[in-house]
Amino acid sequence: PCAPRLERPVAPCRHRLRAVGGAQLSDRLHHGRLKASVADVVDLGLDVLPHYEMAVIPLLDGAERPAEWPEVKRRLHAEGVRAATHRGVLLLQPGELDRCASVGFLNGNDELFLCAEWNDEFEAFPGRVGSEAHDFDEGTPLGLEEWMIDTGCLLALGDGVGLNFATLDAALAERLRAHFPAAQD
Repeated sequence: PCAPRLERPVAPCRHRLRAVGGAQLSDRLHHGRLKASVADVVDLGLDVLPHYEMAVIPLLDGAERPAEWPEVKRRLHAEGVRAATHRGVLLLQPGELDRCASVGFLNGNDELFLCAEWNDEFEAFPGRVGSEAHDFDEGTPLGLEEWMIDTGCLLALGDGVGLNFATLDAALAERLRAHFPAAQD
């Protein structure tokens, strides 16, 4: 009396998922923790970094929203660094990021996002990516991958005890691992 159950065809996945402990993780996001700092990566420049149009600094020397700190604003002005701001986050063109690094702005406990396109209304990731908060060898904060896709973020870096990195580009992840050893606990 019952009609046979029809199986609905499975939609093809755009990317492969793997189950770990019952949770689905994407293989698109490449991440890890290295023995380095944000300044070390910026110093390597074209050897490691992808082509980007905007660098974003949401955390500078452990201070969130660095563009709201008068000391930071004065120092940026004194060093001749031109930075746009949005909601307390520093937005820099590639040359300005190099200048920041060369005058000693990236001293540790910093976060840096490199984005493919300039966005005056950039919204930084709502969580922390520094290695003080997370160890990217074990996993990344919830929603980081989706945020990176939505914002066009090519590379997310956060330092502290080692350097956390996340990227959707496998070749970029390999270049970082080739230049810096893995961080040890």
